[in-house]
Amino acid sequence: MAQDMDGLWTAEFGSSAGSFGGGVAVFKSGKVLGGDGTYFYVGTYTLKEGHFQATLKSSPFIEGARSVFNTTGQDLTLELNGSLTGKGQALAQGSAKEVPALKFAVRLTKRG
Repeated sequence: MAQDMDGLWTAEFGSSAGSFGGGVAVFKSGKVLGGDGTYFYVGTYTLKEGHFQATLKSSPFIEGARSVFNTTGQDLTLELNGSLTGKGQALAQGSAKEVPALKFAVRLTKRG
């Protein structure tokens, strides 16, 4: 059976700035929609042979919200590369175009 990413995923993430967070994302037919307590995410992804690439725009919806990159109230363009690691699990790493020196990692768990 081919692996796919369509469904609801929880995300646990952290950055090299020392900040951590968590959120949810829905992957469906090449599109990603999600969010956490202060940011929402909209983007696209591709999946080939268990490896995926995603580009997400992360935008604050609460004034003064601080991101895991220690930016405040700023839209960020996240680019990540990852792999499906097992049944309902994926790991990815990436960075934000606006702060390329900082890196982040995310662990995804499929919930539905």
